[in-house]
Amino acid sequence: MFSQSSVNIPAALILILLAVLQAKVDHETIGQKVVKLTCSPPCRPSGNCYYDWFRYKGRFSSDYVGCSYSASLWLNSTRPSDHDSYTCEVKNNGLPQQNCELPNQHWGVTYTPERVCALKGSSVDLSCTYKHPEGLTVTKSFWFIESLRQRGVDPEDVRESDQYKGRVQYSRTLNSCRMTITDLRESDAHTYRFRFYTDDPDSRYSGRPGVTLSVTDLKVTVSDTDGGVKNLTCSSTCTLPNNPTYIWYRNGRPVSQCESASCPVAVVSEAVSYSCAVKGSDLHSPPVYNRTSVYAASGVAVVLLLIFTAVFLWMRRRPAVTSSKTEKSSGERASAPVYKDVSALAVTSGPSRAASSDGQDDVQH
Repeated sequence: MFSQSSVNIPAALILILLAVLQAKVDHETIGQKVVKLTCSPPCRPSGNCYYDWFRYKGRFSSDYVGCSYSASLWLNSTRPSDHDSYTCEVKNNGLPQQNCELPNQHWGVTYTPERVCALKGSSVDLSCTYKHPEGLTVTKSFWFIESLRQRGVDPEDVRESDQYKGRVQYSRTLNSCRMTITDLRESDAHTYRFRFYTDDPDSRYSGRPGVTLSVTDLKVTVSDTDGGVKNLTCSSTCTLPNNPTYIWYRNGRPVSQCESASCPVAVVSEAVSYSCAVKGSDLHSPPVYNRTSVYAASGVAVVLLLIFTAVFLWMRRRPAVTSSKTEKSSGERASAPVYKDVSALAVTSGPSRAASSDGQDDVQH
């Protein structure tokens, strides 16, 4: 169930291939500080097998060095303890019972922490440490977004994205790596991974699982307690690190009595607004109002609205009532009798005057 190969590193640092069936030496590394040995051909499918490495002591004798998931072994040609003959076995019968760790052969990236919560508009540091086989030199490194990676294509450097232009900085030392993102936006919430390349053309590594960034704003929630007291809580969508200090504002002015995420406030009759912020950040929550004050203000507003509506309707009805009275008065005057008969006029006028039949006064000469 396995294939075996061996190579030799004599004291003169000249690699001699002892068995060519499965052994392969990267001749470009001969004479360099780091010599690369490859157990070839690699197992298929990848991820379902591993490699055991041995120091070859003879046909029937070998010392176990360790196992690896990589088909390559890097040896330091300047270290006398690495000068020896080596064999490898390709194990195709599943994963080993123990964790494969070869001395000075580790590849890895560790993210601390793996989840980060930060406020919108603030700056955040995503940190990691990395390792690679001794003797190799990192020639290039960057961070990328896990969800945007395409199979078979090198991932895109975050700094090259238009969304991050001018907002991302990298820092890398011998074994540590860091990315700083400023002026955080909600769209920056992603899982980020660190990737590095070495002077071995085939040696590159992207550490999993990455660091997941959450971006949050602040919100004040109100809950009832006993004794006519309201409890205000400055909440976020993720847990902010380092137990931050909170600043509370009453009608836009800081309140010094409370610096925690939750604060009790007394119920008052006047309109009062509350908002919160995290010390050291410019982000403020939207204001909320004391619930009783809101109800009181709303009640006054409703009463005023009803009064205004009543006055408005009364003013509209007043011209209609006046017009009706005028029309009624005019109708009463129009219903009085009009006498055109002369005799009738005489009767109504009394005996002092008489009218002629042609409408002229009767004058005696």
